[in-house]
Order: sequence, then structure tokens, then C-alpha cells
Amino acid sequence: MNKTIFMGCVLSICIGIAPSCKPDEEDNSPSRPNVIVIVADDMGWHDPSSYGSEFIETPNLDALAGAGARFTNAYAPASLCSPSRASILTGLHPVEVNITEHIHGPFRPSSSIPLITPDIDQRLGSEYYTLGEMMGREGYNTAYLGKWHLGGGDAKPGTQGFDFTYAANYHGLPNSFYYPFFNHAMEDIKSDAEEGDYLTDKLTDRAINYITEQDTFFMMLCYYSPHVPIEGPEHLVEKYVNKRGGDTGLPNPHYAAMVESIDENIGRLIDQLRKEDKLNNTLIIFTSDNGGLSVEEVPAFAKHTPPTDNGPLAEGKGYLYEGGIRVPMIMHWPDRVSSQVVDDPVVGTDLYATVSDALGKSAKTSHGQSLFSTISGGAKKRSIVWHVPHYSPQHGKPASAIRKGKYKLIYFYEDGRSELYDLENDPSEEKNLAQSQPIVADQLLRELNDWKSRFDAKDPVPNPDYLGG
Repeated sequence: MNKTIFMGCVLSICIGIAPSCKPDEEDNSPSRPNVIVIVADDMGWHDPSSYGSEFIETPNLDALAGAGARFTNAYAPASLCSPSRASILTGLHPVEVNITEHIHGPFRPSSSIPLITPDIDQRLGSEYYTLGEMMGREGYNTAYLGKWHLGGGDAKPGTQGFDFTYAANYHGLPNSFYYPFFNHAMEDIKSDAEEGDYLTDKLTDRAINYITEQDTFFMMLCYYSPHVPIEGPEHLVEKYVNKRGGDTGLPNPHYAAMVESIDENIGRLIDQLRKEDKLNNTLIIFTSDNGGLSVEEVPAFAKHTPPTDNGPLAEGKGYLYEGGIRVPMIMHWPDRVSSQVVDDPVVGTDLYATVSDALGKSAKTSHGQSLFSTISGGAKKRSIVWHVPHYSPQHGKPASAIRKGKYKLIYFYEDGRSELYDLENDPSEEKNLAQSQPIVADQLLRELNDWKSRFDAKDPVPNPDYLGG
């Protein structure tokens, strides 16, 4: 937890005021836009056609990007879902909320791996102040629809500041994207659906109903797609199978269909906002929780995987190479955001400060800064740090990384190896400069280690039972 926030909470307790553990806020000239944050699950940076895909068609995302701000160097806070989502919700780094990998239960080390990785919290703690709580405090009606994966029971979105929740639970993926979707309890969406219904469509149906019922609202719409199981709507799968022809390259037609399905549904949402004359005064932010899956998934969900290749970027989900952490990010608000392409690095942690800024306020956290400051040229120069000291299901090894300016350094814990890349000239991370530019590498490694010390980041430790191999 951010130390400033923590001390404020302690002080509140000491003087008898109920603690809210919220960031400091300055009140400027508040406005009252509607706000929609849309988070895709595992959509890669290269998947929308506005980001370079020549296969997948995303006309609605492209229109949002063309009329608003398209960020070319946007990053997820982590290469896996739960830490990124916790960071988006709180404006805090995954290290600060002790969720540095996806929530899946306690880690059990085996003799086949050389490192024992640190334990993480299995839920987003109630002491962390979320976007839902911030917006509710401002008088907004708040809603959370779709993937949560940040705990169950008293850690669901309904207890974290969201008045209305739908299809949001502990679990991180559906059993199928077709009805009945989930094997476990999701009765709210099951009761709305019937045989043949597609999950992405049903989430959007309820989102549209919600915005028609509200005057001023804050909504997080978190699609489960295009996460595994890779299962697109049948009409779009047929379209991409025909479009692909005999070519066996990536993206897979089923995956392409899932991405276009998200795009279709965002188009439906936009149409409804326009119909109700709400579009001009609605801030829409679209992003993904990590890069696209680029390897074969575990056997239970291996069908149609690997689904995508992240274009020119190296690797994908589960890795700290660009393919695992660089994501699409689009900000659209006709009343305030002009058409522009933004090359400055930004990160999902920035969304908390951005939403606050949209209200004319200034919520301050340790790692986020408003995207409005970035597009106006007033953002502070900073380094971005990732800390994923875990083995990922995609075969990623425990690592940390730091980007400062055009340089990015990745440090691997198994062998103490560093890799250095010039992202401005080598976005594919093909040329490791650690040996040819040792001064830059050493400086970044020192900064990374200083950051870890300052935020008490947990490192993996040697496994005494490791058998080698």
C-alpha cells in the first residue's frame, strides 16, 4: 500500500474518523461527464487495425481512436490479469497491493523449479480505495460488469464501491462463451440468457440497459474476451476462415472473431450513447489487461491456441517483453479530447488519476498520472516499472523490468541476467545492448533495485529442493 495513504489511514483511526484509505485529492473546477472504462482480456497491442493488424477488422475502435487520443506506447501494469486490474482500479502499483500475479490460490513450489516465488494476496483488500468508491463519493451511479478476478465473498465489486454488478465473480474465465457460460455461480447473467447467446453480447446488452437507466454514471465494462477458451461467434468465425483461405498464419480466425465481436459491441454501446445524446459528454477509455496470448494454452483450453502473435512485438502474455505488456489504449471524449496520436509512454495505473482529472479533481497516487497531463504535454517524465517475480502459465520466468525514455531493461531472477533494449529503434527487442552499453544497463538496474527497496517488493528466493534440469 502507498505509504502516504497508509499513514493517512492510521491517523484517521487515531483521531476517531472512519478510515477511507483514499488518495489525497485537490478540488479544481469539477465537471460531470459520464465515464466508461472498457477493459478487454488478453487483447494484444497489434490486434486492432488502428494498431497495425491487417487481418482483424475493428472499425468502431478505429473510429474512437481516430476521433480521440490513440496511445502508441501504452502499457499494462503487469503481464497478467489480476495485478493489472487491481492497478487500474486503485492507481497503485501491483506491488503496493501485493497482487503481482494472477489470483489462483497459494503457490506450491516443486523440485522442478529453481526459485520459490513470493506469496500474493488472494483478493483486493478493502483498505484500497477504488475507482468505484471515488466515483460513488462524487455522487455517481457506479456499475461493474464482467471480469473481476480480484477475490470473492466480501471482496467482490459490490463491496468495493460499485452499486450495480453483473457477471463479476472470483473466477477469471468462462467455461464457454456460449450459454450457459459458467459452470459456477453467475446466476445474474444466466437468468438473462438462453441457448445460443454469446457472452460478449450479453454483457453489452446489460451495459446498454444500464446507461439508459442513469443520468450520470461511471461504468467499468470488463469483457472476458478474447481470453481462452478461444471461441468466436459463429458468423464471424466463418468470415475469418474465408478471409484466411489456405493461409495458416496468426491471428487464428476464431481469435479474430472474438476481437471483432468486442468491436461490434462497442459500436452498439456508442450508438446507444449517441441516440441518447450522451456521447459528447462521455469519457470512454479502452484498453487491455495485458498483451495477447502467443503460446499454446494449458491442455484444458488449448484449442485454437496460440491465438495471436502480437505483430512486431516479442513474446506475449506472461512475459515482460513488449508483446506481454504493451497494449492498445484509446481515450475518447468529444467535449475535451481532440484527435491525436500520443507516443509518450503511459500505463494502466494512470486511469485512476485520469478519471479523477475528468471530474476536475486531482487524485494523487504513487504511480499514476493523468492522461490529460500527457496529451497536454504537462506530464512529469518518469520511469515505468514492472515486477512479476513469478513463473507464468505461458512459461515466462520470474523477472522485473524498467523503462526510462527509449531504454528498457529486463532482469531475470533465475540467472541474474539483464537484457537492455532501445525501444525507439528496436521495438521488437531483437538486439540486446546490455554488453555494448553497460553504463546504461547498470544505471537502470540500480534504479530498478532502488525502486524495489523503496516499495518493499518481494523477490523470489532459491529453492532448496530444486533437483536441476
